[in-house]
Amino acid sequence: MTNNWKYILLMATAFPTAAAFAQSGDAGKQAVEQERYEDAKSIYKKQLNQKKADNAYYALGDIYLKTDKPDSAAYYFKQGVSKNEKSAINHAGLGKLEMAKGNKAEAEKHFAQALKYSKSKDANVLVAVAEAYVTADNKTEADLNKAVGYLQTAVQRDKNNTAAYMLLGDAQLELKKGGEAMTAYDNAIRIDEKNPNAYLRRGQLYTRSRNYTEAEQAFQKAIEINPNFAPAYRDLGELYYFAGQYDKALSTFKKYVDMAEKTPETRAKYASFLFLTKNYDETLKEVQEVLKTDPNNTVMNRLQAYSYLELGQPDKALAAMEGYLAKVDKSKLIAEDYEYYGRILSKNNQHAKATENLQKAIEMSPDKVELYQELAAAYAKSGNYEKAVAVYDKKREKTEPSNADFYYIGNIYIDAGAAAQNAGDMQKANEYYKKADESYANVTKTNPTYAYGHLWRGRANYYLDPNSKAGLAKPHFEEFIKLASAEPAKYKKDLIDANLYLGYYYYDIKPNRELAVKHYNEVLKLDPANEQAKTALNQINKSAKKK
Repeated sequence: MTNNWKYILLMATAFPTAAAFAQSGDAGKQAVEQERYEDAKSIYKKQLNQKKADNAYYALGDIYLKTDKPDSAAYYFKQGVSKNEKSAINHAGLGKLEMAKGNKAEAEKHFAQALKYSKSKDANVLVAVAEAYVTADNKTEADLNKAVGYLQTAVQRDKNNTAAYMLLGDAQLELKKGGEAMTAYDNAIRIDEKNPNAYLRRGQLYTRSRNYTEAEQAFQKAIEINPNFAPAYRDLGELYYFAGQYDKALSTFKKYVDMAEKTPETRAKYASFLFLTKNYDETLKEVQEVLKTDPNNTVMNRLQAYSYLELGQPDKALAAMEGYLAKVDKSKLIAEDYEYYGRILSKNNQHAKATENLQKAIEMSPDKVELYQELAAAYAKSGNYEKAVAVYDKKREKTEPSNADFYYIGNIYIDAGAAAQNAGDMQKANEYYKKADESYANVTKTNPTYAYGHLWRGRANYYLDPNSKAGLAKPHFEEFIKLASAEPAKYKKDLIDANLYLGYYYYDIKPNRELAVKHYNEVLKLDPANEQAKTALNQINKSAKKK
């Protein structure tokens, strides 16, 4: 599926690829494609005693590499070379292993051996080498173009190699060449029209280009060809999720879970999907069952921390997250890990540490604009108001500020003003309060009928004029009352505050008995037990009687 989707980020899985040597009748390949890895291992292990076991050793190494068990992968690739020093496919496997570790120079030594022993004529070896470049985390455009070259040679050597065409499509897709990718997938279907994996790829490409109708049809075609083809249910479930059809998404994804092999990896995918559909209690149940037998499962430890936070249990979330961070290979950390850790720390009042982690999340996902608000809030809670405002300035470089942004920036200035006032620096405090008013004013300029904008300006001006002598807050509270009075239940608390201010203003600052009574009576309509309004009206009545 598309790499920037949150599901993939949670899972941190690679784009699916076909075993390079396998043909359509290979039972092991079919098991791999259906993500039945234990079945595939069993099939290939039975082939290890055969005279030509090169492919079986490679297949086992490749399965372990795909399921994030590099030590086991290395064992089988090395065994393949040990049994046959000129095993081109297993030299390619060792290259894939080094490429996955980020050791490109070492990987290319193995690729050179693989190509030498196969004389660059074996299409399956060419596919295996190309796959290493396509699936590498640190791949470059040059790597992808190199893979395309190998694959084009592979299809010249074997025009019916569906794995080569599908991987060629994957490489072109990574190069953002959707048309070439679709042509490659269509060629795989032309060779084998009953290949569900080719239709799966086509559906993934349509999904990536947001052609959801065609994507759904492609996934359904894969299921029609093979009703037990689990990956098609997985991707179809994701498609329904991103279309907002959550019930359909969950039921379809459940079919995937029922059909796929019962492994921690499969359950991790299901738990991720439960999390995305906001079934946090169910996510936690699934997570904790897996952790009983697989306590170091990366995804499950991650989701446990995330779920506790979403369930409003920040103390448990912190313990879970710190346990996860102690276990996980730091290279496997994703932007969401730093984001959630920052949020968890903030909820546990560790705001300085929260800012460090949220900053890392932004460095990894600089276009995820919602993170800027989280970081600004953490800076503000730690008392670093200038940095909080600077974060919003950075956000403004990414997107036009919204009313919510102006509201939060205004609030930061209000808090900064209060801190300066408490420190006895009224000049600095007033500077901040003025900036708060200017921020809120952006809302009233663009949305003059938005009641809350006027309320916020009223409060900022009250702080600028705490004795109300200049009546700075008066016009803003009056405008708020004018706009909000049609919905008294919605604005009840704020209408009370605004009317109390105006009642006081007309009673004590600019005496106008009629208007003072009017505003205090408005308060009592909303809150008949309000002591402040009652006391004020009593005082007004007493002074009237004395006259």
